[in-house]
Amino acid sequence: MIKAFMIMAIVLLLATNYGSASMVRLAYDDGSIEDAAWIDGQRGHGVIFTAPTDNWSLSQVAILGKLVKPSPTEMFVIEVWDQNLSLLYRTTDRASSYFNDNLSWSVVDLPDVLVSGNFLIAFFEFSGVWQGVDKSLSSGRTVLVSRNPNRILNWSMQNNSLNQTNWMIQAVGHSPEPKLSIEVVSDTASKNNPAKIKATATDPDGNLKSATEYIVDNKTGEIVWAQAVEMTGGQSDAEISWPGEMFRITAKGLDKGRIYAINNLGAPPNLSSLLTYSAPCIVELNESANFSAQAYFGEDGQFNALIDSYGRPHYVSQDILNVTNPGMDYGEFARRNITIISDQSKIGFVNTKITVRQDEQASEMIGPVAFSGTPSANYDLMLLRSNADPGEYVAIVKVEDNASNALSRIAERTIKVK
Repeated sequence: MIKAFMIMAIVLLLATNYGSASMVRLAYDDGSIEDAAWIDGQRGHGVIFTAPTDNWSLSQVAILGKLVKPSPTEMFVIEVWDQNLSLLYRTTDRASSYFNDNLSWSVVDLPDVLVSGNFLIAFFEFSGVWQGVDKSLSSGRTVLVSRNPNRILNWSMQNNSLNQTNWMIQAVGHSPEPKLSIEVVSDTASKNNPAKIKATATDPDGNLKSATEYIVDNKTGEIVWAQAVEMTGGQSDAEISWPGEMFRITAKGLDKGRIYAINNLGAPPNLSSLLTYSAPCIVELNESANFSAQAYFGEDGQFNALIDSYGRPHYVSQDILNVTNPGMDYGEFARRNITIISDQSKIGFVNTKITVRQDEQASEMIGPVAFSGTPSANYDLMLLRSNADPGEYVAIVKVEDNASNALSRIAERTIKVK
């Protein structure tokens, strides 16, 4: 059965902080520790990162670990290498100053090391620290390293396979944050007369990425609408409309409830009409296989794709196959590539809201709904739009840049639906 604790937080930033988080964390592990390992000699644990932007300031290294008892040494070394494996920075300290008897995150401060492109963080613990290991599908960025000269070694870790190992080492840093102002230009919303919100963003290093509008029911806190638009350069304006509508999911023609969905900015042009909207979900393939995913719907609301959080497709519709592989037999493709089991696999969608108190539940599961029908019939799932309930709504806009900074603002004027 799909478990409620697996529900994803859609806009956690909005629920906790209407400003910008000044520090950005780069992580390629899933946050769940399954094992721990230590390395003797001069070998070290290494993770290859990609800086969100050029001259990104690396300020901290976070390591999940604990002390080896008895410890053969008190010292550890952290080094930062550039993409040519040249040393950018080195720090040495006592392991007992950061690690203890429990497997937990320790944060080591750095003096803002500027990094661009790919860079590597190397942790030499000299068999004094158990390094946390995430054994989910490997990101391909976990390596073994050595110094004098700096190099990446052949994989030779007993009980840790290369394709199922992520060292739990994370990079924390920052770059200049964008600034944002928003204004409600038109404060009534209907299909024929949409509300309009204007957002103006500036970014000191000129790498604006997008602005996302969230419409929140002022009474319930429920997010009823989300829409993203592209932004570029150092200054950009965007006018975003809301037609006084919300998204609903139906299965076999039956209404299952309101869900969180958003337009998909990343769809290729030839597939944009088939991958118009995405909705976060939890999928239960069978009794032992659960995973988080995104469900994709077309302009007409048809269910066209299901892709898990690792980017693996579990369902692709016949319409998409006709575009990407014209002439391929869909029945044969479905037998080989679609993992959904009709009338057995289930999908649960998310409905989320902005919470005021910490003990309030920010998300709820809509479903789970059993996949019925056939792949060629899009499993009888449809994404529909319905009128929002009469009342007052709050507009929130979040702007993001390509350095993973995010800043949110709440509009002063509310929007009315009659």
